[in-house]
Amino acid sequence: MKTGVSGGVARALVALALVSYHAVPAVAGGRTTSPAPQLQWVTQLIVKEKSSGLKTQSVAVGAPIARADVATVQRWSVAAQLPVTYKRAMSGGAHVVTLPSTMSVADAQAVAQRMEASGQFEYVSPDRIMRPSSVPNDPKFVDQWSLWPSTVVANGPATTAVGGANITTAWDSTKGASTVNVAVIDTGLLANHEDFVGANIRPGYDFISNDAYNAMPDPASHKTVPLGFVENDPLDTPAGRDTNPSDPGDWVTTQNATDYPTYCGRASDSSWHGTFVTGQIVAQHNSVGIAGIAPNVTIQMARALGRCGGVTSDIMDALAWVTGASNVPGAGGTALQPNSPMAQVVNMSLGGQGACSSAEQAVISAARARGATIVVATGNDGLNTISSPANCKGVIAVTAHTVDGDLAVYANVGSGTTLSAPGGGPGAIINTGSNGAVTSRQIVSLSNQSLTTPDAGTSYYTTEMGTSMATPHVAAVAALLLSHKPTLSVDDVQAILSQSARAFPAGTFCTQNPGICGAGMLDAGAAIALSVGTPTVTVSSSASTIVANNAVTLTAVVGAGFGNTLPSGGVQWAQTGGPGVTPTVAGPDGNGNVTATFTPSAAGTYSFTITVTNNLGGTASASTSVTVTAPPTTTPGTGSGTLPFSGGTSGTGPLNQSGGGGALPLWLTGLLLVGGALAFRRRKA
Repeated sequence: MKTGVSGGVARALVALALVSYHAVPAVAGGRTTSPAPQLQWVTQLIVKEKSSGLKTQSVAVGAPIARADVATVQRWSVAAQLPVTYKRAMSGGAHVVTLPSTMSVADAQAVAQRMEASGQFEYVSPDRIMRPSSVPNDPKFVDQWSLWPSTVVANGPATTAVGGANITTAWDSTKGASTVNVAVIDTGLLANHEDFVGANIRPGYDFISNDAYNAMPDPASHKTVPLGFVENDPLDTPAGRDTNPSDPGDWVTTQNATDYPTYCGRASDSSWHGTFVTGQIVAQHNSVGIAGIAPNVTIQMARALGRCGGVTSDIMDALAWVTGASNVPGAGGTALQPNSPMAQVVNMSLGGQGACSSAEQAVISAARARGATIVVATGNDGLNTISSPANCKGVIAVTAHTVDGDLAVYANVGSGTTLSAPGGGPGAIINTGSNGAVTSRQIVSLSNQSLTTPDAGTSYYTTEMGTSMATPHVAAVAALLLSHKPTLSVDDVQAILSQSARAFPAGTFCTQNPGICGAGMLDAGAAIALSVGTPTVTVSSSASTIVANNAVTLTAVVGAGFGNTLPSGGVQWAQTGGPGVTPTVAGPDGNGNVTATFTPSAAGTYSFTITVTNNLGGTASASTSVTVTAPPTTTPGTGSGTLPFSGGTSGTGPLNQSGGGGALPLWLTGLLLVGGALAFRRRKA
């Protein structure tokens, strides 16, 4: 069955009759069409004044450097049009002030520019948060295209891959937590590999039964498979279930293939499949080998695949046990102690053709009800139907794509597919090489050099391709999500993975065959950003420039963030610039639309900020401005005038009762204003 911010309190700055505001970067709540940028946060500004009072002066060693006084900081607040708090002095005569809340770099830069425009400062700069590079120094990371973003991002790798899963961006938030337990149901584990040194590996179990395949002779050869054949572990006496989940090898000899062609197919070398998959998840960031996707989570192997695969009953027992079920039979048929803590994520890079059986569905449904996210490969048959148990309800079914973002030529897709992840190899349409020929386009991970039983080497790596390789990408990102936000439910994890998936590139199989490849391509960075439930807000105005005494409507679309709600009073408008007005506000409606309408009576730049605060206190803000011009003025005259009309004709007569030559009748003023407004709209269209 193998297949290969919390919000601050708004305060009036009386001198400017403005309300302070705060802004937090909004996270899109829907499906992303590009990789999530690395989130940049700013909480402070660095300021240096031009005024002589704060020039750098010589200070004796050990003496305190002068701090800015209260009056100075208040003056800085006026320049910023929001309250800043003094934090400390810096070298070179600069000072650090704290913003009223966390802001994006762009919003903080806007505040800095506003302060500099006052003419008081030599410079004002956002005090950006700098982080260590998230790109590991493992030597084979240069071959791990599947972890790269699809476009260049800050602190990311220099190279990119259209089909990359943007894992490097997620690492800026988390590389996993040891409290998150991941189980791999596979061929076993070579835990002594050099890239597992330091990994959190829990004791697992070998679920391969002594009599697997033994009940019925091979239908083609009519030969009976001997006891212990599938387990293939000479150190296990008697053969059968035991506490040792290591991998003794799963090679199939030519004689095995001849004796059991239905069960075993053709001869093959040991795959070390379980070690490969586990390495993708938890290989350490240690200057050795590769970089695992979630190196800090806790991993556990449940061996259920052996020579020539494995049986569903063993696989389902393994799934039940790793997810905390009671009364799972172990060695000698005795009940195993329930696995505690249970695995919150299960990787199943395995499958077989056919519909999901009732037995599979029952175990999967029960495991899911206990809180397990189950991630399964769709299979490697190149079909438009997916394998079992990927076609069972409640699992995350993972197909595979290439470095170019095209469906991998071998990957099964169809109804029930959740999303795609990097699996390597050539594409169904965009072909980067013959099947198996371009190793740089495959997935690299841990292995063993022996073709049969494991040798003593601990530093071997190889490349593979398949939905088996795609699946641990998704399982590991699910573990990152739970590490970053432990309260996520099974439904939440699946929804976030789907909603954050990137669209397949134009011209690929999945864009030409919509609906069968799932939600899109895995994007770990976007998934992490979406998971935190940051509220979202965008705002626009009905016009960027308008004549005074005409109504303006500001329209915002707000959201509470994933899994959150907007309490009463959770949406607030504040005017941050221009002559004071009192807008009429409405919303939010069922689609999150909020409006604020006002009629300015004087010229100026009217600026507004809308702030959204969700039930957890998270905030997001957005700002907009409208430039208002004065209405047309008239120049009094002393004689009569003429009024020209279109078409080359003109009429003569008094324009007002006083004989003045500059004022226009009210009806004409209105006509010209309407005509001008219409012309403006046409130019803007």
